[in-house]
Parts: sequence; structure tokens; C-alpha cells
Amino acid sequence: MLKNIIKNPLALIILAFFLVFFAEYPALFLIKYGILNYSSIGFQIIDTLNAFTMMFIVPAIIINFFLKKPLSDFGLSVPVNIKQSILLTCLTILVFSPLIYFLSLQSNFQNFYITKTNALYFLTYSISGIFYYFAEEFIFRGFLHFGLWNRFKFHTIWIINIVFAIFHLNKPPLEFYFALLLGIALNYLSYKTKSFIPAVIVHFTLALILNILVTFIFI
Repeated sequence: MLKNIIKNPLALIILAFFLVFFAEYPALFLIKYGILNYSSIGFQIIDTLNAFTMMFIVPAIIINFFLKKPLSDFGLSVPVNIKQSILLTCLTILVFSPLIYFLSLQSNFQNFYITKTNALYFLTYSISGIFYYFAEEFIFRGFLHFGLWNRFKFHTIWIINIVFAIFHLNKPPLEFYFALLLGIALNYLSYKTKSFIPAVIVHFTLALILNILVTFIFI
């Protein structure tokens, strides 16, 4: 019965929505009530572990044990054309880097994304980002993209990115629109490469550039 429910596109979208919600907000709840500090290494580790569990491990279990499909069907695979994938990945980073530079100049982005200049903290923040963006891209550009594609084809892109952008509403206002644009590009990458790995590389690289700019350059 659960297998049939999950096969329903609307159920898949709702499931992904709640998984992302519970990946994002428990750690923020701990901050709100003073249990953790946003700028602490402990928060980064707990937030990353929670996000990795909710956005990768849980969907992976659903795919393997309920849908009875390999994770490669959902983009966890080597891109089909390595040269094309490298080219598209680099091109996407180049196209969005000027936008990242512009956003890094905005005071609300600087206040929101600035991290400690402490080398250990920044290293922890960056490494945890690899796991975080891997999980985030898996649920959006893997689980949802490949889970909905056969049913909705290119409509899959705007359906996913409405959900993707919604989860950026708690961030600086311009990020909502940036998330829509970037999300479309990342879905296109997944479509062309048949893998969500290039999307992980792009998302992590752009986030790292933003954090370096607001932490070390425009302080």
C-alpha cells in the first residue's frame, strides 16, 4: 500500500516537502531556544547530520525498500557523458558566479552568511557543506526530478523549483529569485547528465564562493 502511495506524484512531492522541512527546522528550533548557537561547530555538525538523514538516507531507504529501484535510477550515478558534464558544470558556475558576486555585496547577505574567520570553523563549515548540498541536491535533483520526470517531463522543473524556492523564503529576499534561476539550471544539468552529481558540484562551489566573499573579502 505504501508503495502505491509513494508512486503517486502528489504524494512524492508532499513527502519531499516534509523531509526538507524536518531537515531544516529542528536545528533552527535549537537555536531559537538557545540550545545551540548558529556560529558554533556543534550546530554545523548537527544540522548537517540531520539534513543528510532526512534528505538522503530516508529517501534512499524509500527507493530501495519500498519502490524496489536502484539509486542509479534517481541520479546517483556517474554522468552519462563526462566531457559534456564537465563543460556544463563549469559553464553553470561561470554564469552564476557574477550573480553570487552581486549578492555578496548586499548587506543582508553579508549578515546572513558571514562565518567565523577562525580557520577550523570555516573548514568544518565547508566540509559539512559538501554533505549538506549532496543531500539537498539528491532530494530535489535526484529523488524528485527522476521520480516525477516520466509523468511530467519538462513540467517537472517548475514543479520542483517552486518547492525549492519556498525553502529559501527564510533567507535574504533576493535569494528566493536566485534559487528559482539556479534551480532551473540545476534541473537542466540533471536532465542532460542523467545524474544529480553535477548539481552538487555547482551548488557547493557557488555557496563556497559566497561564503569566502562575505567572510574574507567584504568584511
